[in-house]
Amino acid sequence: MEAADILCESLFRWLENRKKCAEELKKLAQELEDVHQGSNIGQVVGAATSVASISGALIATVLTGGLAGPVLVAAAVGTVAGTAVSVTSTLVETFISSSTFKKANELMKEDEKVGTKIQEQLRDLKDRCRGALNADELDCEVTTRLMWSLARRSNTPVPLDFLRGFNRATFFHHLAPGGLDPDQASRFICQALGAATVFSLMTSSLKVSGKVMMKNIGRIGIKSAVKAGSRVLGVIGLGISLYDLIDKSVELAKDNQVTEASKFLRDSARQILDGQQELKEQLDAMHEIIQELLKIKNLIKNLGGYSLNMTEEAQKIINYIKITCPDNTVSSWLQTHEIAFVNLLRFFLEKLGHILEDLTKPYRGHIHIVIVAHGGIVDEFMPAGGLVPTPNITDTVLYSPWNCAIDANAAFGIAQGSIQATDRVFVNMARCEPNPLPNRWNSMRESPSDIPVILLSPVTEEDGAWKYFNQYRIGMEIEDRVIIPYLVPEKLKKEFGQIPLFIFIFAISFLLMMYNKTATVHLAACLSRGGSPERRVEWRRQYAYTSDGAYMTVNIENKYMHNDLYRAFRSLFDRKRR
Repeated sequence: MEAADILCESLFRWLENRKKCAEELKKLAQELEDVHQGSNIGQVVGAATSVASISGALIATVLTGGLAGPVLVAAAVGTVAGTAVSVTSTLVETFISSSTFKKANELMKEDEKVGTKIQEQLRDLKDRCRGALNADELDCEVTTRLMWSLARRSNTPVPLDFLRGFNRATFFHHLAPGGLDPDQASRFICQALGAATVFSLMTSSLKVSGKVMMKNIGRIGIKSAVKAGSRVLGVIGLGISLYDLIDKSVELAKDNQVTEASKFLRDSARQILDGQQELKEQLDAMHEIIQELLKIKNLIKNLGGYSLNMTEEAQKIINYIKITCPDNTVSSWLQTHEIAFVNLLRFFLEKLGHILEDLTKPYRGHIHIVIVAHGGIVDEFMPAGGLVPTPNITDTVLYSPWNCAIDANAAFGIAQGSIQATDRVFVNMARCEPNPLPNRWNSMRESPSDIPVILLSPVTEEDGAWKYFNQYRIGMEIEDRVIIPYLVPEKLKKEFGQIPLFIFIFAISFLLMMYNKTATVHLAACLSRGGSPERRVEWRRQYAYTSDGAYMTVNIENKYMHNDLYRAFRSLFDRKRR
């Protein structure tokens, strides 16, 4: 069983037990009042101070599981100066054998036991999640694991990475440059999810993801030597052991404040219930978030066909993405391209949906996606990590150096997954830097450098490749590779147009996240600079570059020359060289 599952079960057990403990404290308070009243009316004892000492001892006996028994006996058999009346052994035995006292004993022992276990289990879960995470990241991951456990507990199928993405946005969105303040972020997130009741429970964006709850859980069962009543009542709900009520109760009883002692028990019971309810509401809020996230997933799954209008459902998706997306570059692009992005989601759902839904083939947990398009680089730069935005994208691989085109042979090798760095041949290359070129491909994973922004343009009906690619209504599959030409209808050409590769990658990662899949993305496109100025220093810093007019090819076997896919690549990549 997952560490989070164990913790989750203990939390629900603790919630139920604390509720029962509070009820027993109320009953104890009532019995204490009854004893006091009966002792005054029937003169069972001759002085209020004697009653107080007995009452205090009784409370101590109950709350310590019998450890204060000698105190009670001493009070029962002793006499107070100036009076000849003593408490009878029958009365003492009656209260010691009270079912309320016995039940309270058992519940409080259980509470202490479960509370201690919860602390141990939380430490264990944190240790398992820790890795190289900082404090905030650790809180986020622990919350994600707990939410995932809650989802499994209710038989709700939600991907771990989907929850992780939401929680990361909730924890860290307001920390990013130009980000929202916590209250504003939480409001927008709730509006995006449509979770009105969650919003009513939240005081900050951190609380909606359970950070406050994590702190509360960490205090469960902790003993505190608290003497002042106000301090006890301030933390009794989650931060103090029930045993720690003893000191205050005994103190009040010894001061002949039996009424105050019973009031203290009632107040403590109320605070326990308040704390218990707070944690329950936070767990309920997390569960509601899970349900609302699933609604977002279903909205995406049922987006329907391409449209130039923004539907209400599509707007909900965009609102959610704007709030939860951690990349300000993506968020900025979305501000003016909402419809284009929704259509891009439709595009990838059309090409990948059958694979994302298919759980029958083992390799489909991880797939290779080959994007085929017209391409080029511009005089703008971005972090290479923008092409590996989430753990769902294990890497994005570019094949030619900067400012270098590819021909049909190279594109076909990329699509087939058969191309090797040692097979490449460069044509029309007057110079390159570094020289010789690196004997590897241009991997974006863990690259520390900035890279040129890559723009992709669609294959349209004007391209000769259209008739070849258009026969494939879904992504072309070769074992674990899916070849996806950026192919759009002529009527949507303006709407799609040039789209940055990082937007393609984000859209893919977003879908992968919802379906708990991973992928490596490969790009079969030219990376020539067109009319953009040369940026040799920056190009060389990340991988390599070539001179204008250079293109990369590989030698392939003749048996592929009559393949329809190869014909499409020839039409797309070789037309300018024929």
